[in-house]
Amino acid sequence: MSTHWIADGRIDPRWPINTRGNIGEVFPEVLTPLTYKLAVIPAEQGWRDAFRRMGILAPNDLGSTEPTIIGLYGGYGYLNLSYLRIVGVRAPGSNPTAIDVSLFGEGNPPPYAAHKGDKNVWCSAKMLRTVLSALSIKDLPAHVADSRRRADEWTARRPALSASSDDLLTYLQEYPRVFAAAFENHMITTFTASIVGGLLGDGATAAGDPTLVTDLMGAYGEVASAQYARQMWVVAKLVRDNPVVGAEFDRGVDGLLSRLDSVSDATEFRTAFAAFITEYGHRGPNDWEISSRTWENTPELALTAIDRMRLAEHDLDPPSRTDTVEQLRRDAVAKVLPHLNVVDKVNFKKAVNVMGYWFRGREGTRDQAIRMHLPTRQVYFELAGRIVEGGGCDDPRDVALLDPFDELPKCLAEPSAWSSTIRERAELRDRFAAVEPPFFINSQVEIPGIEEMEAVKTKPLEKAAVGTVLRGASGCSGVARGRARVVLDPGDANGLEPGDVLVAPLTDPAWTPLFLPAAAVVVNVGALMSHAIIVSRELGIPCAVSVAGATERIADGDMIEVDGSAGTVTILRR
Repeated sequence: MSTHWIADGRIDPRWPINTRGNIGEVFPEVLTPLTYKLAVIPAEQGWRDAFRRMGILAPNDLGSTEPTIIGLYGGYGYLNLSYLRIVGVRAPGSNPTAIDVSLFGEGNPPPYAAHKGDKNVWCSAKMLRTVLSALSIKDLPAHVADSRRRADEWTARRPALSASSDDLLTYLQEYPRVFAAAFENHMITTFTASIVGGLLGDGATAAGDPTLVTDLMGAYGEVASAQYARQMWVVAKLVRDNPVVGAEFDRGVDGLLSRLDSVSDATEFRTAFAAFITEYGHRGPNDWEISSRTWENTPELALTAIDRMRLAEHDLDPPSRTDTVEQLRRDAVAKVLPHLNVVDKVNFKKAVNVMGYWFRGREGTRDQAIRMHLPTRQVYFELAGRIVEGGGCDDPRDVALLDPFDELPKCLAEPSAWSSTIRERAELRDRFAAVEPPFFINSQVEIPGIEEMEAVKTKPLEKAAVGTVLRGASGCSGVARGRARVVLDPGDANGLEPGDVLVAPLTDPAWTPLFLPAAAVVVNVGALMSHAIIVSRELGIPCAVSVAGATERIADGDMIEVDGSAGTVTILRR
């Protein structure tokens, strides 16, 4: 008998194909029952509401209230590729392949199979209005400000952390209701950006060079995911310019803040770092997971990035690196325009003008949704700490293995009675964390239990020989050479130094500061709307994505060349 994850869902046979593509950036680790109930289920509702407003969702598309677009299978989060392709079917001028390229970009997915009801004239007409409206905006979409307002209101409502467990629990359990609306905003901006980006892709194809879409996306400035790096760069320069503080960094980041408390010359750095945490402390690796580490609750993560950045030279200042990217965009526009008819030329120009608003809107609504997580996470860790004190477990993050509505209240009342349950689930989580989830899963295959996943033996990939060219997809144009630094955790930079090439499995905003000292970035997976591409464009760093097995095939320390325009990595010497 198979042992399944605590909160596995069921696949809707009408929409059978599910993928780890894209969601691997959002939920790279095993998804806890607490986050599934408090954030993923309401995110599904917000997603459906967004699609309904945009005209994508037809009344009979989703017959169940159980999450379908965002699935939890085999312990990991999946996106429903079958249903998301409907955006391409129903959006005027788009197609399922365009959605694959924009959102997933890798994995050789099963081909789209048309079904009765996929095409919907009513939906297409409403989506046409959505697109025309999207092309007419003059500033950031209002969804960003609305999400900020919601995050501020939720933060203001948070009880004092000294409040009773009942009051804190009530606050925690109210989260699904408020989070759904913030996630709706994020999905509207995300898919509008994808559709507008599709118009740029169509233009590049019409010009006979689909790769031009990489340059057309350009660098738009003030993208939230890049702003973290820019502000962290300011803090890192304070370290570099202060030998006393730099000496403390030389001793390591563990215990660094405590040591600096007694260093009078560190006042400017401490003030700047505290301001950074106040503004950006809600971010961190796997930061959609409520029980995750963040820059606020684990500041060593931010200090590790600053430690790498302080070694960089002034010519790595982000604003100085975007001029080339902006020129490439202008050149790409000039190449495309002669190949378009009058109507397409008008829409293409509009798409070029508004793409930056929608990109920034996408990242802005994402940032505000995670900002809303901050007070929720603070309350969670307070309650979890009380359970730890009561003998329920040793690690407060393990409390997220309980159902927040049924089991958490009982555990708060009698923590020690739940110690064996939490321990057993933590052991099961560790088993799921040690396996590689299937990239695709569908309704024709039973959701695997841990025994089936452990039985899948994947042969380690051999290191690429000198002279080998690894092929992926273009992320950001440019060519750079440097020593490969294979980094698997943003909290452990593996000695990344200025001029090195960052090689990572995938990236989320917690990785962004590590981009700054890097000469280039290479990731195993990625697509046009993925984090690595957006940030590399904003920082002007050559980037290659979808380089399959890059973190295994590239040896740490290899001298490599990254051609961001071609999406290739060449092993120069070992």
